[in-house]
Amino acid sequence: MNAKLVNGQTKLSINVLVKNEKDGKVSARVLGLPEYSVISSDRHSAILELDRLITTNLLENEVVSLELEIPKREHPWRRFAGIYKNSQLFDSVIANIESHRCELDSQTTVDYQEEKIA
Repeated sequence: MNAKLVNGQTKLSINVLVKNEKDGKVSARVLGLPEYSVISSDRHSAILELDRLITTNLLENEVVSLELEIPKREHPWRRFAGIYKNSQLFDSVIANIESHRCELDSQTTVDYQEEKIA
């Protein structure tokens, strides 16, 4: 939907789907607004009925445009970043992890060499 001012009047431009139904009637509906839908005997009267429905509703209501600011979501792990920076155990935990990784790497190398030789 687009609204613009033409000759001192606000004009609303909308997209309407006009469809020939199986029973010979014609339906007209505003795309994206399923409550604005009519069925009539021909195309012209369907469009006129839809126009009347929308106009009647706009007499009692108004159309406004909103610009919303989409909030940025924080990465779920960000709140954990740096929680151990002042921990006295941090360096020893890192050293243990490194030591364990070296053991696993050396064992993997031995396993690979034994498999390759056999």
